[in-house]
Amino acid sequence: MWRELDVGEVRDELAHIADMGFETVRLFALAQDFLPERECVDARMVSRLVEVARVAKEAGLSIVPTLVVINMSGAIWWPRWMLAADGAPANLYSDPAVVRSQVLLAYACASALAGDASVRAFDIANEIDDAQRPTTREDARTWTSAIAGAIRAAAPGSAVRIGAHLPSLTTVNHMRIDDLAAELDEDVMHAYPLYSQFARSFLDPELVPFSCALTAGLSGRQRAPLMQEFGLCTAPKGEPGGSITDEFLGQPRTQYLASEEEGAAYYKSVVSGLARTGAAGAYAWCYADYDPALFTRPPFDRAIRERTFGLVRADGSEKPAAAISRELRQRIDRGDLVRGAVPHVLDVSADEYYGAPAAHFERLYAKWVAERA
Repeated sequence: MWRELDVGEVRDELAHIADMGFETVRLFALAQDFLPERECVDARMVSRLVEVARVAKEAGLSIVPTLVVINMSGAIWWPRWMLAADGAPANLYSDPAVVRSQVLLAYACASALAGDASVRAFDIANEIDDAQRPTTREDARTWTSAIAGAIRAAAPGSAVRIGAHLPSLTTVNHMRIDDLAAELDEDVMHAYPLYSQFARSFLDPELVPFSCALTAGLSGRQRAPLMQEFGLCTAPKGEPGGSITDEFLGQPRTQYLASEEEGAAYYKSVVSGLARTGAAGAYAWCYADYDPALFTRPPFDRAIRERTFGLVRADGSEKPAAAISRELRQRIDRGDLVRGAVPHVLDVSADEYYGAPAAHFERLYAKWVAERA
């Protein structure tokens, strides 16, 4: 997007997103483009980010720029300078030059957008632990604090968050929700049954609201949590759903391409569940399917599922799930969307939980499902 930016195309797509009823879009500052050299931010890319923010504002949308983007859509996009001669990456969290470079990137982007009313929040990173897991809990928290501090110094008063995902609930990835909550302003989660061993099916509608409620419990900040990513990939129009073997971060994995009708039913169930459980909001992943002309390029040459996560087909026509977002917009505008209180699902301390996160997640989710049976 950034290297081949077509502002007219972006303007059309943002206008369509707004027309479907959405208020906010996430943008991803791919590190390969924005941080091409050690401690060197590409000013051209930052200016393009500012331009896209302006176009979003004209469409009536807020933006959430995600600033350290190395893990994205089934591939790890290391800037070349972060790799040793043997291909081994430097430590994102403790290598001084690498940390300084990320801090500089965050500061440059936040400075360029400081005071812009179109910025809903700054997002530190996207599922960064899939690119590289922090060695220690302290490394993760120090890194988070350093980048958040740079954003706040550059754009005082801005909300700061990070794109955390299910491994922060189910594994010891050192990106603990309580640690992130102590450094940041919002509690967010990404959840997909497609990627979870604890989901009852590929289209399990309860996993997303449960993960949102559990995030709030582990945060301990009494904040309504945001489901920053949820969605599903679909089969071609008119075709039934079916399983495929796909590549997931370098490993083969069974995935499911839902029928478009299944996709709409899933969206409706999940949105209802999130409202019922007091979520602050929900970001659909994602706007549109990818143009088949890109299928020979990474990651779409290997990660088949990533081609069709959109609410909109590659030709611009809307899938049935888009009607769910339009209906939700109408309910919000009429004032008849009832949001419940965030349920208390956590029955142990955060330290106890992270002593055995998979076991606690499985136990608490079984309880959640049984209570809603």
